[in-house]
Amino acid sequence: MKQHLKTAKNFIVKRNELFIGLAIVGGLILLTIIIALLAYNSVPKVVYQPTKACDLLTDSRAKELLGSGALRGNATDPVQTENIATSKCAYSDSNPDVNSMMVAAVIVRSGVNDAGVAQNKTEFKNGKPTEHVEAVKNIGDDAYFNQERGQLNILNGRNWIILSYGVGSTPELNTVEKTVELAHKILH
Repeated sequence: MKQHLKTAKNFIVKRNELFIGLAIVGGLILLTIIIALLAYNSVPKVVYQPTKACDLLTDSRAKELLGSGALRGNATDPVQTENIATSKCAYSDSNPDVNSMMVAAVIVRSGVNDAGVAQNKTEFKNGKPTEHVEAVKNIGDDAYFNQERGQLNILNGRNWIILSYGVGSTPELNTVEKTVELAHKILH
């Protein structure tokens, strides 16, 4: 028995560097797995697929509003930040005069899970200005028109949708009627 222990000890001593190297590689692999698991578990899970703004304001809908020369401008797929994903889509008419150019724009904040839906509802309510606001009925779960920004804010299920429709250089002159027209086109 002593001979076997002595042989094993000699084997380990002769290959000491090999065992240390294997232990370091094994430790690094284990550390990488732990970090990956922690990172995976720290990102909020997507339960509800976020809405793409350009799926609401499509090319054909933009052309109905702005004419056949409607041009897509700013557009982004949903970008997730914790429990909310935000997407944008905008079109303009083909008017070369920037000061008279008509613009239709949509921003969608989607709750990607129940925490995000609750956050949208809370921030929609708390973000509503106290002045220069007009309540809008029969659109989504709740809606108001912010006259200073020329924007229609709609809480619709998991989404907070912000619409703007009018002359791009003077959004404060946008009307609730025109913006509601845009809302009816994209929500129905």
